[in-house]
Amino acid sequence: MLEKSLVVGEYHIDTSQNSLIHSNRKVYLGPLRTSLLHFLCKNLNTVVTREDLAQHVWGRLVTDHTINQHISQLRKSIGNLSIHGLNISTIPKRGYIARLEGAEVGQPSPLVHKPEAATTNMKVLVVEGNNADREALVAQLENLNVAYVESVATVQAAEQAFALQDFDLLVIDALLNDTDGIEFVKRIRMGETSAVADIRVLVTHFDVQRELLGINSLLDIQGLLLKPLEDSRLKQMLMVASKSAVVLKPQAAYELVPTEVLSKAATLKTATN
Repeated sequence: MLEKSLVVGEYHIDTSQNSLIHSNRKVYLGPLRTSLLHFLCKNLNTVVTREDLAQHVWGRLVTDHTINQHISQLRKSIGNLSIHGLNISTIPKRGYIARLEGAEVGQPSPLVHKPEAATTNMKVLVVEGNNADREALVAQLENLNVAYVESVATVQAAEQAFALQDFDLLVIDALLNDTDGIEFVKRIRMGETSAVADIRVLVTHFDVQRELLGINSLLDIQGLLLKPLEDSRLKQMLMVASKSAVVLKPQAAYELVPTEVLSKAATLKTATN
């Protein structure tokens, strides 16, 4: 968690809004890339190694590919703001450097933090096939003052949404089209989608199944929401997710997760009712 926002020349890295601001323009970065830019700019005009970034931004070992991916996305975000003075350069075999000639690094005026800033700053993608359930969940999230909510009905639409922008949290029906929902989370963790592999995830389901709880743990899912969703439980799980950090396991561990057991369990439950 970042302690302070940062002012770099004419630019303001707003850690309370996970955004970069210049004049009257603002671009949303998301928590991880805000932390990444914050660390680079805190060491402005100084080369930082990949090891430095892994330690101070991720807090764990990460692959060069992961760091390169986020640096690339951060450059695109800066480009969208048309910031020509601020740039991040790759220094071969050494690391990266944030450059802004003649700029000083300082702290902005004291920020007023709202008690629920962790959730009100979140961008959430909802994936739910049932129209009524999807609309109800979106309304609940908006009533909880979540900053941005987008909803889609299929994993294909979710892929497109992730390709266009970053989200802090995915809320998805575990049994969307049988097992599409949980399979999509599995592919995310394996790095096979346009979403970042360590995105925080909440799944929704109609029942507490032993199989689903086991899969949640294996796929590093932050929590289960039972349908129909209760406002208090949703709020609680948003807070839990906002404070969680996903520590990814090796890809092979996710490949072995047996998601097909969910559809079998659902079929058996239907047959016995």
